[in-house]
Amino acid sequence: MATDHCGTLKDVSMTKLDLIVTPFFVQRLLALFRCRCSLLLLPLLAGCLATPASVQFLDSATISDVRVWSGTVQIRGVVTVTKTGHLTILPGTRIVFDKIDVDGDGIGDSELLVEGSLVAKGTPTAPILFTSGAATPAKGDWKYLYLDFARQAEVAHIISEYAYSGIQVHFCRAEVVDSEFRHNIDGVRFSTVNIEVRGNRIHNNTNGLRYEERRSTATIHDNDIVDNDIGIFVVTRSADQARIVQNNIVGNRSYNVKLGLDQSGDVTLPDNWWGTTDPAAITRTFFDHKYDSSLGSVFAPAPLEQPVVLPQAQSPEGG
Repeated sequence: MATDHCGTLKDVSMTKLDLIVTPFFVQRLLALFRCRCSLLLLPLLAGCLATPASVQFLDSATISDVRVWSGTVQIRGVVTVTKTGHLTILPGTRIVFDKIDVDGDGIGDSELLVEGSLVAKGTPTAPILFTSGAATPAKGDWKYLYLDFARQAEVAHIISEYAYSGIQVHFCRAEVVDSEFRHNIDGVRFSTVNIEVRGNRIHNNTNGLRYEERRSTATIHDNDIVDNDIGIFVVTRSADQARIVQNNIVGNRSYNVKLGLDQSGDVTLPDNWWGTTDPAAITRTFFDHKYDSSLGSVFAPAPLEQPVVLPQAQSPEGG
């Protein structure tokens, strides 16, 4: 009687002789039973042997050595990378900040503070996500990714959402490129820096880009600064040295550009796309001297005739 590789009896037209219980017949039945059970157990075994995604929990921790993050990192309180610390965050990593508000100011207190070195470089298909751990996330659930006197700051292909500031950079050299900042109070914020902000999508924040120039060397180019309440908020002390060119600054709900208190100097933003080339229409989207005589004026010479094209990027978990 022929059998397959599992010992299955292939001859279905069994005779009385075939039904005689012989040692050979019993062996075949046992082989068939073993094979069938093994096939049924394979999915169960695969589930049991699968490696679960790693989750690391950090509660007000300090990093003073070399660390590499991957998988999911859940942060409660302030995690500080000290001057001697070096943190690398791998593509596809999720950094989830617990929503806590110890001081009761309405802003979450969890944050990642970098005084040493940070290399956070995702990829277009595996960005690094900084997000809220709240069941129903909202702006300001956590404080910020804060680079303060950082020794090294390389940020690319990240998504930062539901923070007070998606990223803040102060008193250091930094590169923030090809990333997305959404659903924050401030998308990108800086002061007194040497910074390049390039190829980012900054949208659906209260303030898209907020800065205090304070002798900064800043180049802001090839970004989407769209669909925020205020596109660019020039808070104070700008000497009109920041170079903000070749951006799409359009569709911001209150103003495309707003000058803050004590910004008495003019601000010039050449070679950007404002959704139109009509100077009067562009000017109407600026909050400046025409609304408050103590403020300077915003000028937008040589507006672009069409939008700047940014590379396509994947945006996990909504937009």
